[in-house]
Amino acid sequence: MALIEIPNVYNSDMAASASGRSRLAIVGEPVVAVDLINTVAAPGSAVTNDLLSAERGAAAWWRVERARVPDGGLPDIQALRRLRSALRDVIVALVDDCPVSQGAVSDLNFFTRSAPASTRLRLTGTGLLAETHWHGEYGGNPRLAFIATQAAAFLSDPSKVSKLRRCANPACSMIFIAVNPRRSWCAPGVCGNRVRVARHHRRADGT
Repeated sequence: MALIEIPNVYNSDMAASASGRSRLAIVGEPVVAVDLINTVAAPGSAVTNDLLSAERGAAAWWRVERARVPDGGLPDIQALRRLRSALRDVIVALVDDCPVSQGAVSDLNFFTRSAPASTRLRLTGTGLLAETHWHGEYGGNPRLAFIATQAAAFLSDPSKVSKLRRCANPACSMIFIAVNPRRSWCAPGVCGNRVRVARHHRRADGT
């Protein structure tokens, strides 16, 4: 897990709106889908809190994730947002122990079958290498299909789903996978510090 900053200028078509502030993003969770849902602070957030509010923001996020997804062209940003919305609906429902929306599941299934995968052997200087080939010729985007397929394998395993957590900072909506069961913050250096500082101030004020 790592914490990166994406300047707000990526998400604005107005250069004058760049104030130097950055939006924090968590990357490197075991499943790319969790990185994706954390590109927006919460459903209905203001555009400035959404890393995918413009093409440049999406391109910046893909650059960070490029080593974890198949090669190929960038998907349409609306399709990326649709996948993110379905993933967030399912993951939030599981974290909150609520019923999962059939509509969200149907959307995920749409992406998993949009670019089927097959295994191919390649002869190398040291022997045979098995590679996954994503069939973009079916009209889907391999990157979105990969994220949805990886998520499906994760979300259908109760032992893995049980590791999903919300950040312990009440003001934060980030979700993470607690590979270390002692992890309680999306990023200890950010939310952990903020909560500790707030607690210190309350003690100092006698509240």
